[in-house]
Amino acid sequence: MAGALAAVTVGSVFVFDLLPGASRGADSGEGPSGARPSAARPSGTVPAAYLGTWEGQAVSRDSISIPLGTFRVTLTQARVGERVGTLRHTDIFGGTCDDVLTLKEVTGRRIVTTSVGAGTNRDVCNQARHTVRLTPAGDDLVYESDSKESGSPKARLSKIE
Repeated sequence: MAGALAAVTVGSVFVFDLLPGASRGADSGEGPSGARPSAARPSGTVPAAYLGTWEGQAVSRDSISIPLGTFRVTLTQARVGERVGTLRHTDIFGGTCDDVLTLKEVTGRRIVTTSVGAGTNRDVCNQARHTVRLTPAGDDLVYESDSKESGSPKARLSKIE
C-alpha cells in the first residue's frame, strides 16, 4: 500500500506538472488570461480575469504532499460579502464534495474567499468554514486553503471555461 501511494505521488508530480518553477509563465507577473492585476482595486468586485471555471490537481501541504484529486472552481461576479462561486472537489476515488465561496477581500494580487461545505455534501466532506486564497500565476490561478482538516490543500488551476 505504501509503495503504491509513493508511486502515485511521484507520478502525479510529473503527470500534473506540480514541480515548483515548472509552470507556464509563473514569473511573468501577469494574472489569469494574461491580464495584469491592478495595483489598486477599491471597488471590492472580482476582476474579470478571474471569472470562469478553473480546474487542476490538488495536493495536501501538510507534512508530505499527498494527491487529493481534482479541484474545479467556478467564479462569478460578486462584491465583498456576496457568493462568488463554488469549489467541487473530486477525490481520487471519484467521490465529490462541494464548497460555497463568499468573497472576503479583493487586492491587486489576489482574491480571498470564505469557504464552507454545501448543505448537500456527504457525511465525509469537511463542512468547516475556512479561508481560500486565489492568486494569479501566469495564465493559471493558485488555490490555497487554510483548512487543516482537509490537509491545507493547494492546487494550480487552469481555465477550462
